[in-house]
Amino acid sequence: MLSDRVGRPFLKMRYVVDDECNYNCLFCHFEGQQRRQGSTLTAEDYEFASYVFSKLGVYDFKLTGGEPLLRRDIDKIVEAIARVAAVSITTNGLLLRRWVDRLYKAGLRKINVSIHTADPEKYSKVVGAPTWAFKEVLRGLQESRNRGLAIKLNAVVLRGINTDDKSVKELVKLAASLDASLQFIELMPSGSGLKVFGDYYEPIETIAEIVTRLGGRPLSLRKELHNRPLYKLGGVTIELIKNYNNPTFCSGCTTMRLTSDGKLKTCIYAEPAVDLAPYIKNRDVEGMVYAVKTALASREPRFHIYASK
Repeated sequence: MLSDRVGRPFLKMRYVVDDECNYNCLFCHFEGQQRRQGSTLTAEDYEFASYVFSKLGVYDFKLTGGEPLLRRDIDKIVEAIARVAAVSITTNGLLLRRWVDRLYKAGLRKINVSIHTADPEKYSKVVGAPTWAFKEVLRGLQESRNRGLAIKLNAVVLRGINTDDKSVKELVKLAASLDASLQFIELMPSGSGLKVFGDYYEPIETIAEIVTRLGGRPLSLRKELHNRPLYKLGGVTIELIKNYNNPTFCSGCTTMRLTSDGKLKTCIYAEPAVDLAPYIKNRDVEGMVYAVKTALASREPRFHIYASK
């Protein structure tokens, strides 16, 4: 297992497998990379990269984008990584119903689906999609539940959209109907989120107050993943994610990202540290290990000086 310069272990990898999306979410940070960088890695490339990362101590791989289900070979990518380690997908869920059977057969057992509100009209406004998209996502979620996939719902906290008791209660109710967990993610001033930050930002503490008021009880912290606070409400496990200007969050970060064109990012806010694509394409284990160690040598918490406000 490798650690960075402040002793944080490198345990989790996010693969940005494509740079396109079929939604236009008003807050999208696009995993900290530019759109249309190109998707240059194949399923075989991801299998090799995952093999090397796993030898370095990484045990958790998540596919994201863009929208990963836009890749025609996404089932092949899942199958390739699943030969090495556990793999999950973060998706908007619009194409989930058509993919879930093939993804399950490929080895997928866990999904994160972004569904920021249980109100179809508000949902349409947030994601920039027709109102029918909400029902299609729900169909995909139900198919996923029927297949036995573990489901987590992602909701970005947006003032006036999901920051009242009724909205939170409805999301918890939806999660309970799917045997899913639920995480609320504080809006980040990154990408498109920077443009709308002043209009929609609401601190995660507001959600914590609502969850408590609705009868939720604190459980613990996920120390292996950003020190996230956990609550229990209506049988649903709820995670609260405050990722901006939060030293506690950064101190528990064990994740790095690989962009769609093969560049390693030590933090969503950081520029790519090293280009791994040549080592991956050439199946150069030694070169890739050295490059990863080089990136870790420069990795440090983004918010380790400033106090959270």
